[in-house]
Amino acid sequence: MIEYGEVVDIKEDMARVRFRRTSACGRCKACGMLSGQNEIVVEVPNELNATVGDYVAVSIKMQKALRASAIAYVFPLFMLIAGVFTGWLLSGVWHIFANQDAAMAVSAIIFVLLSFLLLKIASPIYNKTVGNVYTMVRRKKKDESVV
Repeated sequence: MIEYGEVVDIKEDMARVRFRRTSACGRCKACGMLSGQNEIVVEVPNELNATVGDYVAVSIKMQKALRASAIAYVFPLFMLIAGVFTGWLLSGVWHIFANQDAAMAVSAIIFVLLSFLLLKIASPIYNKTVGNVYTMVRRKKKDESVV
C-alpha cells in the first residue's frame, strides 16, 4: 500500500511524515491511526533526502505491519490468559491462596505487566524483525501537486 504524507521534521537519517486520514483509512489500520484520529506522524528512513514540506509517497508493508500488530496485541492477551490460569492453579488446584478470584485477578495483572516489560526488553529484536514497515518510494517538492 502506498500513501502520501508531508515531511514535518528531519532528524539525522529519519524523516517524520504526517499522514492525513483518507477514504481508504479505517480498513487496514497498518499505520496505527485510531478511528478518532485525523492524522498520524510516523518515522520513515529518509532515503530520498526529502526536506521539510516535501510530500513523499511511502510504501507500507502490510505483512510486517500485521506481524507487528500481532506481537503487540496478541502477546499481552496470551499473557493475561496465562496469568488467569496460573492464579487458578495457585488457588484452586494447589491451594496456596484462599481466595481463588483474587489470586486469578492479581496473577493476571502481574502477567500482563510482565508482558509489557518483556516487549520493552525485546524491542531491539522486535524492531529488527518487523522494522522498516515504511519506505519512501517517491518525493514531490513543495510546489508540485499530490496525486
